[in-house]
Amino acid sequence: MSKEPKKDVEDILEKSEGLQRSMKTHQIMMLGIGGTIGTGLFLGSGYVLQQAGPGGTLIAYLFGAIIMYLMMFCLGELLVEMPVAGTVQAYATELINPSMGFTVGWVKWLSYAITIPSQLVASSIIMKNIFPNVNSMIWIIGFTILLFIMNAVPSDKYGKSSFIFSSIKFILIVVFLILGLGMITGLVGKEAVGFRNFVNDGGLFPNGAKAVIMTMMTAAFAYGGADIFAAAASESENPEKDLPRAIHATIWGLIIAYIASLVVLIAVLPWRSADLAGSPFAYVFKLAGIQSAELIVNVVVLTSALSSANAFIYSSTRSLWSMGNFNQAPKFVSKVNGKKVPMNALIVTMLFAVAAVISSIVAPGTVYLFLTSIIGISNIFIYILYAVCLFIFRKQYKEKGGNIENIKFKTPFYPVTPALLIALCIILFIGMFFDPTQKLALILGIPTYAAFYIGSTLYNKSKKQGL
Repeated sequence: MSKEPKKDVEDILEKSEGLQRSMKTHQIMMLGIGGTIGTGLFLGSGYVLQQAGPGGTLIAYLFGAIIMYLMMFCLGELLVEMPVAGTVQAYATELINPSMGFTVGWVKWLSYAITIPSQLVASSIIMKNIFPNVNSMIWIIGFTILLFIMNAVPSDKYGKSSFIFSSIKFILIVVFLILGLGMITGLVGKEAVGFRNFVNDGGLFPNGAKAVIMTMMTAAFAYGGADIFAAAASESENPEKDLPRAIHATIWGLIIAYIASLVVLIAVLPWRSADLAGSPFAYVFKLAGIQSAELIVNVVVLTSALSSANAFIYSSTRSLWSMGNFNQAPKFVSKVNGKKVPMNALIVTMLFAVAAVISSIVAPGTVYLFLTSIIGISNIFIYILYAVCLFIFRKQYKEKGGNIENIKFKTPFYPVTPALLIALCIILFIGMFFDPTQKLALILGIPTYAAFYIGSTLYNKSKKQGL
């Protein structure tokens, strides 16, 4: 960590002490991958391919990769200097103002916590397909208990189990790439498929530019969760070494996993055949002659959903714990048990997840719709704040006599990187306004975030005045 200026950094670190530093680089990296690779690749890629065509799909996912790349480097500089679990909530509190920290802290916690029930429900649907006679609620309850137990253990044990969970997804992708390359070259199947599907039947952009633009948002959101690994910053064995390695490995691991998989998928699967109701991965396995392809992919997607839920539980628990330390949430959630696990924050997060599951069943068109809508723009909001916090951090760092060369992990091409991140996020906001499926997130999200901010500001003001 930089030796100068250090007071602000020490203030943030002091409020974020108490967790066990025992997670290793590969475990932190797989936490990010586990929270990111999921239905956006295994299922959502079929929708993007059918809508945007071969070239449009690659452009859409490359657009998402660029945003993820910029975000990770903006976050990376802040994270290595200030390795704390709250990340953007802690940075916004100290670098912008407490009300912004309060707002983004609760938005982040809500967005992560509401993702948990969607993964649980998705897992139960997959199990229902495999075991049609078993009630879905039994699977939801069973998976909830399993995930609670996995998150109630010390961070070193959690890191090991999370690594195994996430590795299964990577193994599927590697097998998929090997089979796909075999089909492209003719080593698997009756004949070499080559790359003709890139140009056949309408060419690279069969549905035009508009289809590409509209699918860019779907592809960009597929990378959501890449920053989830940052929650482990307070539990990293050696933050200065582990975090930069994890950042680079996560960025390139995700880009290679997504883009390489899509190149193979597009080559093997004609864009009109991308099945919106199923996994295009399963279709490719079937083409390769694997009879139990659908079952294999179902099991992997199940593992993927549970792995994502596991990562989001971990991160949302640490976010809530951090807010407790900054007096932005009830103080009891900042307590840790004898194993240095934030158990109270975990219990609150899991109770909320269970309540959200119930609301998705009994009130899908009201309560659950509102919750899922207000978090629809959360990633964009958080990414913008990473960039803003980096600008402020650099400005304050220089004003207090800091030497930029002492920063351990410098954002490349600063200030272009954070400025470009903000610009691309604004483009996403504009795109959402013209997308009927995304517009509700803007209509409900922006006023809700404003209410968080105004409410916190008024509360802090009244507290200062002794009201």
